[in-house]
Amino acid sequence: MTTVEAFATHEDLAAVLNRTFTEEEQAWVDVLLADASTYLRSVIGQQVYPQETVTFTDWPDVGRVDLPQFPVVSVAAVERDGRPVRYRLRPGYIDHVHGTDPVDVTFTFGYATPPEELKRLACVLVSSALVTLEAGVGLTAGGLSSAALDDFKLAWADAGASSGMSLPEIQQAAIRAQFGRGGLALVEYGL
Repeated sequence: MTTVEAFATHEDLAAVLNRTFTEEEQAWVDVLLADASTYLRSVIGQQVYPQETVTFTDWPDVGRVDLPQFPVVSVAAVERDGRPVRYRLRPGYIDHVHGTDPVDVTFTFGYATPPEELKRLACVLVSSALVTLEAGVGLTAGGLSSAALDDFKLAWADAGASSGMSLPEIQQAAIRAQFGRGGLALVEYGL
């Protein structure tokens, strides 16, 4: 099972906000940062951090086996029935795997340290959420345009479409392209 770790810490957020969090707030902020990191991973569609080594089994398709996570750091072994199989590593996949029987692929993927852009985005998401959480209006990080105290009223500029921990679609597309599989060129095989 893949370990889930936040891209940023309460210390990172405190430095960005020029703020000191109490011990109770530190635990709370760490939970929010973990939630923001989980959200970012779901947008990216990949684990990306922390770095991990896994083994999986797959069947070669015309000599090709797609690696299920990105970025790939290294391939330690490709084996069939415990014996090494020759292969060539390509961006996001291996090819030149002879035969159609399943192979076991052991590879390392992910960044050793959180990418600065993902750390920054986790902090942005949580700092936006803190504004409304500390005001006691709940987790509504985006789109809130006004709040009134008399007869308590909230108004959203976008009808609440950006409420919760979320990024605009243009930012989602940008981090998918940078950290997901969106930027990989795939090779097509002819018959």
